[in-house]
Amino acid sequence: MLSGLGVLVARRELLRDFAWRELRARYKGSALGFGWNFLIPLLQLAVFWLLFGVLFGVRPRTETGEQPYAVFLFVGLLPWTLFANALQAGSASIVANGAIVKKVCLPTELLPAAAVLASLANFGLSFVVLLAVLLIAGPRHPEGLLAVPLLLAVETVLALGLAYLLAAGAVYFRDVEHILGVLLMAWYFLTPVLFPVAIVADRPTEAFLLHLNPMTAIVVGFQRALLDGAGPEWGWLAYSAAVSIVVFVIGFAVFRRVKDSFEEAL
Repeated sequence: MLSGLGVLVARRELLRDFAWRELRARYKGSALGFGWNFLIPLLQLAVFWLLFGVLFGVRPRTETGEQPYAVFLFVGLLPWTLFANALQAGSASIVANGAIVKKVCLPTELLPAAAVLASLANFGLSFVVLLAVLLIAGPRHPEGLLAVPLLLAVETVLALGLAYLLAAGAVYFRDVEHILGVLLMAWYFLTPVLFPVAIVADRPTEAFLLHLNPMTAIVVGFQRALLDGAGPEWGWLAYSAAVSIVVFVIGFAVFRRVKDSFEEAL
């Protein structure tokens, strides 16, 4: 395990190059290129504001009171999009780079990690848009930004672990990509992105089950930090961190165990 992690550190320049290659591949042939990282969040915000804020007049309530629905949704959507993109790109990272895996001797551990790193870079660009929206429309809680690196760290470990596990599985079972799309859709609706976690505050059983989802504490942590200027739910974030570490250890170990047969399977 430690030797495998050492490879990521020792070959960090190659990891960065693969991440940059992943980013360029995503926008190859696109007129706007990386500009989509700014345009897509703005388009999403406009759609959500018109649909829920104007037509339905939805006003979700957080710890400090009612929030504009579009902003509330935007805050939760960014970490979820990071997670979904990291899993989708990570799961396909070995199969998509099959020619490189078969012809070039390189640590294959770099490929899923590069996919997750590229998703983080996309998140960073979209997060700039979110900060601009909060600066203009509010709420403004700059102190909440202190919690963002911790939340990102927990989410990245979880995404990496699942990316390694899915990438290894996709080599042998090409249906992983299609199954993952369905699972992510279900997972999305079981995570408090579209709705505030406060709706189950008076239903302890449902609230407990909702928080068993490790993404709940992460998404709620972003909402609390940026909309309320409050810290995360520390107990549940510790649970999510523990799950993330276990998933990473399992995913990385499985990947390392089967990686020597990738070339033959591809």
